[in-house]
Amino acid sequence: MKKNILTFSIILICLWVKAQTIADFESFTLSPNSAFSPSITTVFQTSNAQFEYEWDSSFGGFWSGGFAYTNKTDSANGSFSNLYGVKAYTGYSNSANFVVGQDGGVIKLKSPNNTVNGFYITNTTYAYKVIRNGDSFSRKFGDTTGAGSGTTIAQGSYPDFFKITARGYLNGILKPDSAEFYLADFRFSNNAQDYIVNAWQWFNTTALGVVDSITFNIFSSDNSAFGMNTPAFFALDNFTTSGPNITALKQLENTDRTNVYPNPFTQTLQIEKETDEETEVKLYGPDGKILFEGYTGKNKTTVNTSGFAPGVYSIILRNSKGTTFKKLIKNPS
Repeated sequence: MKKNILTFSIILICLWVKAQTIADFESFTLSPNSAFSPSITTVFQTSNAQFEYEWDSSFGGFWSGGFAYTNKTDSANGSFSNLYGVKAYTGYSNSANFVVGQDGGVIKLKSPNNTVNGFYITNTTYAYKVIRNGDSFSRKFGDTTGAGSGTTIAQGSYPDFFKITARGYLNGILKPDSAEFYLADFRFSNNAQDYIVNAWQWFNTTALGVVDSITFNIFSSDNSAFGMNTPAFFALDNFTTSGPNITALKQLENTDRTNVYPNPFTQTLQIEKETDEETEVKLYGPDGKILFEGYTGKNKTTVNTSGFAPGVYSIILRNSKGTTFKKLIKNPS
């Protein structure tokens, strides 16, 4: 089998890679302890996304849906008068600004062919306090006022939950995949494992794939004939997307000979070096996603490519001697 030897002189090439953008909302200007609250339906934008804000003028006017950015630091008031505070007190990593969203909120991406990597998420103070203590509309989670309480369900063991589901759209069509995050979960057989999220945690939404908008729906185990009883609010920060970007890479002379074969490939790809120096390996798919990454020394590394789609792939190898790049072809199996 013929091996393709990667040897390079100094050249300049372009590679299709994923560029990551993070919206941390710190560029928005707010008065201390306030929120974005115009009396009109509108949007606000970051470098990577557009957030819808909905206003209802009835009953004197109120924020009726979508998203609002805020710097509220109220982690104590668990009533409807505190829609913007979070139990975590501040934004992620003690930042000032973050965003509060409602059930049904929509975020539109500003660039095509993007993926929403995820964001940090937590409970609003309002939702957290109601879940923990209950109020005149909602029961305390785990309480025994639900169906089967005290009979088929032991006292204090009602399997409550509060979760958010993210779905993606592409070209106006709802995609089949979804991602979900439990902001409270009391479904464990061991009640000691029950929890309510009170700090910022990462919500991974890469399962949605390439999208041009993302929508959020909130679900609770506490419902009535009029709908969900639990306050349908959540908070997010560091909204992170990635999309294709053409990046120029300066290739340095690489005297460390590396063999990558076969090319074209089908079921496997072999990476073999002639020296012991550790080398970083990254294999990119036709869409710029990293499909394999790791390190290799003198021993041969085998990459299983049987599940890869036919197309043009790229491999980058980096060590102290420089960076090497090679285009590879995947043939149908």
